[in-house]
Amino acid sequence: MRGNRLDYNDALKAFALCCDDTREEALSVLASTPQGQGCLRLTSTMFKEVLQSAIEDKVSIDELEFWATILLQRDDYDVGDLEGSLYALSEPELMGGLDKVKIARLLTLLD
Repeated sequence: MRGNRLDYNDALKAFALCCDDTREEALSVLASTPQGQGCLRLTSTMFKEVLQSAIEDKVSIDELEFWATILLQRDDYDVGDLEGSLYALSEPELMGGLDKVKIARLLTLLD
């Protein structure tokens, strides 16, 4: 990060981690920058941190759904084996809705 402004790579990481204090700025940077300027691999550890944040009410269910949708849509994120889990989060009606119990179950499945 340079000064108070995130650069593109910092924004990729901040958004991937759903960082509370920089999430809005990260989204702004991503929205104003063409895709393909960098790439970030979403790791299982990063994914679990975000799920835990949702369980602890640091991230709302709606924010989690939005986060998953963005990660699936942008070419700058390599989601690898987590694609199916992200898809489930981005389309919660396919899972009969999304709540903390289902998020905790998904977290357990990833261990």
